[in-house]
Amino acid sequence: MKNSAVFLDRDGVINRYAYNAETGTVDSPANPAEFQLLDGAAEAIAAFNRFGLPVILVSNQPGIAKGKITRELFDAIDHEMREQLALAGARIDAAYYCFHHPDAVVADFRSDCDCRKPKPGLLLRAARDRDLDLACSFLIGDDVSDVLAGRSAGVSTILLSPHRCSLCEEFSSRGAVPDKMIQSFAEAVAFVGEALSGTRPALSAPSRTGPCLLDPQGSTYTHQYLREATEIAAKIDAGQIERAAELLQAVRERGGRLFLLGVGGGAGHASHAACDFRKIAGIEAYSVTDNVSELTARVNDEGWDTSYRNWLRASRLGSNDMIFVFSVGGGDIENNVSANLVSALLYAREKGASIAGIVGRNGGATAQLADVCILVPVVNQKTITPHTESFQALVWHLLVSHPALKAAEMKWESLRANVSAPSQPVPAATAPAR
Repeated sequence: MKNSAVFLDRDGVINRYAYNAETGTVDSPANPAEFQLLDGAAEAIAAFNRFGLPVILVSNQPGIAKGKITRELFDAIDHEMREQLALAGARIDAAYYCFHHPDAVVADFRSDCDCRKPKPGLLLRAARDRDLDLACSFLIGDDVSDVLAGRSAGVSTILLSPHRCSLCEEFSSRGAVPDKMIQSFAEAVAFVGEALSGTRPALSAPSRTGPCLLDPQGSTYTHQYLREATEIAAKIDAGQIERAAELLQAVRERGGRLFLLGVGGGAGHASHAACDFRKIAGIEAYSVTDNVSELTARVNDEGWDTSYRNWLRASRLGSNDMIFVFSVGGGDIENNVSANLVSALLYAREKGASIAGIVGRNGGATAQLADVCILVPVVNQKTITPHTESFQALVWHLLVSHPALKAAEMKWESLRANVSAPSQPVPAATAPAR
């Protein structure tokens, strides 16, 4: 008698993607130190083990083909995965990897193969090797290719994807409708358990009232925007934010000044942030664009491109000081975008001042020149600007309230002792005498 099995994708299902702060992208772990199990993954795999189901990994891994990692590093990552799972009482019974890629830089792996998902080759090979009944098996993945491969192989597909809004259009356009959509591994365990016990209702395609496959009831732009913000919050590099807090603390300790630079929305952020860094963090801070008379005079007399640079020169920017950039693109001379920011960045580097920034996309000149650059990950090409500017405000508010920097209590927090006290009723207005 053939057996049922649970197939799992790896990255984004068993483990976290690794975030590259330099490029603002996420990818598979490039070394064992980057491998981190996702919450609930080990517990779910252990549950499948107890069900008596073979747990089989089926994963596209083109890193070797693209020249990003060696086979030795890949094997070390695979060993780390098994070790971490074993510590939690879980095991992978077999692993089937596709190492090919049609555009591989390593010739031996350049192939339009049958095993690379969305083709079902990995699942079909596992079924032959282990005498599996695919019609009674399950595949848990987090991407379009997983669902398409599972549907082609005839397994029940389970989409584990709570915050992948950027994939909705792709799911819809390619007809990759999973049998079950879940937000946690616990739901997957319950779903499989019900199937094994015969208590699960017959599978049917999820009903959809809007364009969002992951949350059919929340298909408005507002729902999408908020889900994207959640995805960004999960991906943003918290280590870079902590590093920014350390640099700002060092500036304050050595008596340096903080100069905040931005253009457009970034200029508005700079003005607000200057207030907060001065009032809450106790750092001598200035926004270049707050002095409108001087700035417009410099633009009129000297030109836009050097206006910020010359403002910093007049402020005697030195090695004790720091500049902090708010920009979507980070400045780009070649495309003539925010050239005044690039000139200011180069001047700060020349004077030995510290540089930090909160930017989007690839970070431009800010990412290249900064001591610490906080990149706002791109989850939707159509909402790069609003998300970047939204998270700039979120991050600087995080910084000024950070325990390493907060030097003064904020107003509403200072009133917390009185919050629980009953408020006095407002006296009723007295009618005038007639």
